[in-house]
Amino acid sequence: MMKQNQNNWNPRALESYLRFSYVAGDETLSGDPIFYPAIQFSFEPEKTEEEYLEELNRILDAMLQEERRHSDAAFLSSGVDSSLLAFGIRAKKTFSVAYEEEAFDESALAQKAAEKLGSEHHIVKISPADYFGAVTEAMKNRSQPTGDASYIALFLAAGEASRYTDTICSGEGPDEMFCGYPCYSSYFDDPSEDYWLKVNTIMDVGPVDFPELSAYRGDGFLKMNAFDLSRWMHGNILPNLVAAAKGAGITIRTPYMRRDLMEFALSLPVQYKADLTMGKLLFRKAARRIVGPEIAFREKRGFPVPVRKWMRLEPWKTQIIDALTGESARIILPLIDREQLLQAFYAGGDDTLWTQIWDLFALIRWYEARKGEIR
Repeated sequence: MMKQNQNNWNPRALESYLRFSYVAGDETLSGDPIFYPAIQFSFEPEKTEEEYLEELNRILDAMLQEERRHSDAAFLSSGVDSSLLAFGIRAKKTFSVAYEEEAFDESALAQKAAEKLGSEHHIVKISPADYFGAVTEAMKNRSQPTGDASYIALFLAAGEASRYTDTICSGEGPDEMFCGYPCYSSYFDDPSEDYWLKVNTIMDVGPVDFPELSAYRGDGFLKMNAFDLSRWMHGNILPNLVAAAKGAGITIRTPYMRRDLMEFALSLPVQYKADLTMGKLLFRKAARRIVGPEIAFREKRGFPVPVRKWMRLEPWKTQIIDALTGESARIILPLIDREQLLQAFYAGGDDTLWTQIWDLFALIRWYEARKGEIR
């Protein structure tokens, strides 16, 4: 258990951030309560795959028809979620991010999709200087800190989109509802009750207690799904969108976050969500009729950011080291052996530690950006 630090932060919330890279517990750093939605699965009576697919198609069609009345712009990556939205609303403007590092760059696939759609496509090229230059401002817009590296890229993309539109739709939701993350497929190789905790843990800082997860009777898959739908979605994903929209001065819509789609996802048996090969199985079949099989069944890549490489480059390496050894770090992270982490990552070459170091750096930047508002 973390001891109370001199900043008077709630120690349980700090533990939660250090473990998950965002505040996933029931209290903020200042001790204010956080309320997460209860997740209740209902699999009876079970239908045929064709019946489930017909129902999902009906919900998605209604969603897309509704969204056409609100937005003609969309974030567009190479994946099925954003592509289904962009194609389904017949987006006139689309936006994607790009990096010089080819292993992280999905812009060519996004450009290809935009050409097929016929949209006016904008590629937001993000350099290390752009990225690190935006960290403080991005963190200032977050009411609670996040170590999610993709948030900074989203913040920059929203800022660029604001030059062309005041409303844009984004594809958050299906990965949580329909189990699209790679960890859901990997679960079948390691079907343990606490698998959800292993794949979500950044730093092991103490015991974890989420009483609501005990309702899933030892089912590690459902525990992971419930955690993502409640804590991850409402503690990190949606707050990232709110903060990015605030910073850009635009509206970011999330069409998938509909009650009828959520209820459908909660009723869908696991075999229609994920297997050893991939996730979002039924969702992909529904999307195929709109985006085609190539996009519908493309491997999930997430929203990759090459920050782990940039962290080793100057002047950002020095910025990180100075932050983790500076006065703010001594105030808010007195019990974390930051120098050992830095030594292992930079001198020892242990790349597995990049998330821990980035989470600490993000927390420090958030604290410095908002400390005048923190009680």
